[in-house]
Amino acid sequence: MQPEPKRVEPLSANGATTICSKCGAAMPRQMRFCRSCGYRLGEGLAEYVETVRLPNQPRTAPGARNGTATPAQPRAASSVPNDWGAVAPYAAQQAFQQSQSAASHLDQWKKKKGRRRRSHWIIWLIIALIIGSVTGGGLLSPFSLRAPISAQLSDTTSHAGFSNYKNASGGVTFDYVTPPDGPADKAGLLGGDIITSFDGHPVKSVKEFTKLLDATPVGKTVEIIFTRDGETKTTQLTTISEDAEDGLKELSDDRPEGEGYIAEGYDIDVVPVPGMNIVGVRLNDISENRPADIAGLKDGDIVIEFEGLPMRTRRELESRITRAMPGSIVRFVIIRGSERLEIPVKVGHDD
Repeated sequence: MQPEPKRVEPLSANGATTICSKCGAAMPRQMRFCRSCGYRLGEGLAEYVETVRLPNQPRTAPGARNGTATPAQPRAASSVPNDWGAVAPYAAQQAFQQSQSAASHLDQWKKKKGRRRRSHWIIWLIIALIIGSVTGGGLLSPFSLRAPISAQLSDTTSHAGFSNYKNASGGVTFDYVTPPDGPADKAGLLGGDIITSFDGHPVKSVKEFTKLLDATPVGKTVEIIFTRDGETKTTQLTTISEDAEDGLKELSDDRPEGEGYIAEGYDIDVVPVPGMNIVGVRLNDISENRPADIAGLKDGDIVIEFEGLPMRTRRELESRITRAMPGSIVRFVIIRGSERLEIPVKVGHDD
């Protein structure tokens, strides 16, 4: 049985229709594209290529003039309702897709380039850190990562081992030296000494002295001129850092043997020594049945020497007693009335 011919319905006001020679679909006669398959009706190759042009593109398709151009493949009909097959040419669509692809490649290239730049920066930073660690941090000292800035500054400030500076006639004095084995202790200085010159510079006030000390590099050996009991003396002192000074103090405070103790009294004064051009430390309120009392020291005794060292301040005497080894014997030279006496005292343990 023969198939029934396809019935064509009129699609325009006057009923003028045409049939697509490729797919057999009916459409208005004035259509240039088949709305079903996209086939272009009634035009040749050159006309097909030149119908739609992109901006800044040549007027003829590549190969059209020498006859080598190949027609583009037809595209499917538009899915937009009532579009009657108005489909954009394939060449335009292809050019648009190529431009989109080029833009995408450009964005990826920029991103990769940015990543490479950042990677190079990170690599150089790592190399600088490695060089700094090999050279001991000298190249990176302004940006050192090993210690806080405050710690770095403390290591560059000189310390001499004095305590409680005071202005004095002709210079600067202090209460006592600390810690044991610190710079001032090793230099043989004692509380009550008057410093008149530091590293060749005259000293007249605490402000001048501290300024000179702060300007001195850590580890430098300086000459100090001082007076003791009216006599001028000279010594050499080597400064240390704050960290080194703190370390010496910790060693002294954490000594396994503990601190020395004799119960020398609480109301201690610095007084002139009768008949002598010096001062001494007068003892008061000596505790009964304690090392000082048992050894024979009495209230009113003026201590002028401790283990051969002149005692001119209360804090220096207390410091020397504290650093004495428990169980050891120390020698006190005292003035009692008009007598000069030497009294040995066995140091107790400060519980």
